[in-house]
Amino acid sequence: MTAISAKELKSLIADLEKDPTNLDLINKVAIGYFENYEQKSDKEDYDFFKRAYTLKKTVKSTHNFAWFLYFERAEFEGDWNESSAVNQALKVQNECIQLNPKSYYPYSLYGYMLLDQKRYREAIPYFEKANKIEKRREFTHDLAYCYFQLQDYHLAYELFDISAQADDLESVSLFNLALACFKTDRLDQLKSIAERLKAEISCHKIVSGYEIAFLFYLLEDYSLATACLLEQGIDRIDLFEWPELSYSLFLSDSDLWRKEITRNLNRRIDWIAEIEGDHERWADFSTAEKSEGLNEFKSEVAALTDTLERGMKKPQSDLLGFLLVEYCGCLLFDCSRHGNLENDE
Repeated sequence: MTAISAKELKSLIADLEKDPTNLDLINKVAIGYFENYEQKSDKEDYDFFKRAYTLKKTVKSTHNFAWFLYFERAEFEGDWNESSAVNQALKVQNECIQLNPKSYYPYSLYGYMLLDQKRYREAIPYFEKANKIEKRREFTHDLAYCYFQLQDYHLAYELFDISAQADDLESVSLFNLALACFKTDRLDQLKSIAERLKAEISCHKIVSGYEIAFLFYLLEDYSLATACLLEQGIDRIDLFEWPELSYSLFLSDSDLWRKEITRNLNRRIDWIAEIEGDHERWADFSTAEKSEGLNEFKSEVAALTDTLERGMKKPQSDLLGFLLVEYCGCLLFDCSRHGNLENDE
């Protein structure tokens, strides 16, 4: 499986000149430009995806145009702002769904779009439809994600339990299953999952030592939470942004906690001085962005100073902030790089 090369793209363009209404060729050229950024003079990938869609609204032409609109909208900000590009992508993909596609690609994409827009209840039937066409772990995972967001924790647990047993190579379903265990009072299973993940801590994994530390925090095992934090690397994160891990360290090693909070405090003091002194690091930021940054850092300095003086209270945890979604990935029809289907079949 390989991407379209620059040489192959030129050949495709030549073929298209001889057969300008060939939808498959137009789509290939669009993908070719998408994969060869250096060959673009403007936004040819967008133009060719739109050309195929405008010429004839097939499952392939509508779906590919919608996918590109949604995930590459920053490439054509001159045509729409971000919110209208999202709305246009949703509109086009809905048109695709009305054509009753045979493959799972359009249903999976539409489900993911709706999930990404926090329209969880609307997303559910499309993941279910995709799953009926082809059973795939990521569909079950994202179904569970939707149900968790809708506070149906028992159904989310059942679905994460299924997806965690199906080639969950990055352990994202297993981690989410642990969160569902917490919500459904399965603390023994949560502990078992946390211990299993701790044995495989790696900074290269999506579920890192910090996420695993959070699971031990939920179990109120602050020593093991701190052990995971230290194994992953305390210098890699800002404890201000991880209050549960900060609290665990506060209870387990107050001297180290005070040292780290002081370090985080001093960093913010330095950032404030840099902005106020027009340091070159902030040269590319607008006046409004600098002002917003100053206000944010000053607020955080006050909070950290107060924390150093008073110590920490147990934070209120938002599990939704830790819940992991499965990205739908490349669903472009006829993408040879990913070995995708050529057409809806």
